[in-house]
Amino acid sequence: MLTFFKKNDLLILLVIYFFLLPIGKTLWYPLFIMAIVGSIAFIREIKETRGLQTGTRWLLAGGACVYLPALASTINTVDLGRTSVFLVSYPLFFLAGYFIYNRIFNGARIGPILWSFGAIVFFWGTLAVWQYLDPSNPFGPGGSHNQGLHSRDNRFVDGGLMLGVILGSVFAFMTFGLWGKGFRKTAVLIGAAVVFLVFISGTRSAWVSVLFTIAATTLYVLARGWRPSLSSAAVLSTIILISIAAGYKLYQLPGLNAKLNQTLIVLSDPTRAGLDRALSGRLDIWEDAIALGLQSPLVGYGVNNYRYAVGELDQPKGVRWITEVNDPDSKHNIQGASHTHQIVMEALSGAGFIGVLGLVIYFIGLTKFTVNAFRAGSLIAMGAILALWAGFLPFNTHNNFYGGWMNAWFWVWMGLSVGLYFRATNKEEVPNS
Repeated sequence: MLTFFKKNDLLILLVIYFFLLPIGKTLWYPLFIMAIVGSIAFIREIKETRGLQTGTRWLLAGGACVYLPALASTINTVDLGRTSVFLVSYPLFFLAGYFIYNRIFNGARIGPILWSFGAIVFFWGTLAVWQYLDPSNPFGPGGSHNQGLHSRDNRFVDGGLMLGVILGSVFAFMTFGLWGKGFRKTAVLIGAAVVFLVFISGTRSAWVSVLFTIAATTLYVLARGWRPSLSSAAVLSTIILISIAAGYKLYQLPGLNAKLNQTLIVLSDPTRAGLDRALSGRLDIWEDAIALGLQSPLVGYGVNNYRYAVGELDQPKGVRWITEVNDPDSKHNIQGASHTHQIVMEALSGAGFIGVLGLVIYFIGLTKFTVNAFRAGSLIAMGAILALWAGFLPFNTHNNFYGGWMNAWFWVWMGLSVGLYFRATNKEEVPNS
């Protein structure tokens, strides 16, 4: 049994983590084990190579772009405890990401991971469709959001981690991976199913992630010199027409209709008020985030602190989000939105211009990394890198590096993408261990 676990620890832990995502706090258990095993592998790498592999250095450099600004933000943090929790936990997430990288770099099989992810997505999708079709389902009323087991406030879970956000990343990894292994029809079917699930999930940031992936995939295949034959063009045209017709049909249904209309309202009302309604009131949050960044331009008010940092403003714009803190032992009088719902604004308010500079350096490095992966021609590596981009688009309106589960999600894709890329391009660096 122990031998089986050692040979398949990546598959077992990664699949358990993925399966537990909607359950809530239990997802930390496999990550903690990954971090422990990763720390042992990290120390072994230092001893055996008397240095660090290129992939390990890339992971450390990418992590430093987030960690060092967060460390600097302690100078002016409004809640040292919350910032410290992030700083203490971040190395554990790095070690979990390093574990994934190390195992893949050393030859762990990707096929079982792809098929296991596919089975879990099928299970999640079945429950989301159940919620979508059946008003009396056990996961909540549905309507504009149909996320099945991932739905907030249902009796099965305590997490409510968003199905659409998760699938927005998985989309590229699954389709590129299965296509690269020769399962092209399966890749197309799973891709279409994921697009459908993301749409009915009602998570608009995930809609952006899927559109980004589709656009990036189109550019990728064209840049690789692919030109469709007459039969391929006919099939693609049919798929596009069916997708448009299905999307139009779904648009007519209550719930999703309202969600899409809210998104498009800025076209009929191209004013600040119209844009604010389309963004669910986030313009006020972003204005407060900018104001916080300007008040403490160098280091911000501490990462993961936006909800309390708004108390530093004399007249916050986002008054609709503000509540009084009734705890007499709390040093905070008011609380705003939980986070800024935007990765650059989160960095600006939490870590100032140093935090924004860290993001700029990271995404410049990721762009270079993506170009190198494109030249290498590894489909599965490219899929993982696009998954990382899709999950953490700097112009998307939801994600950030400082949230707990999103921080873990970031390091999972860092480990997968870096491991797959360097396995494809630097096989000579594989250590004897």
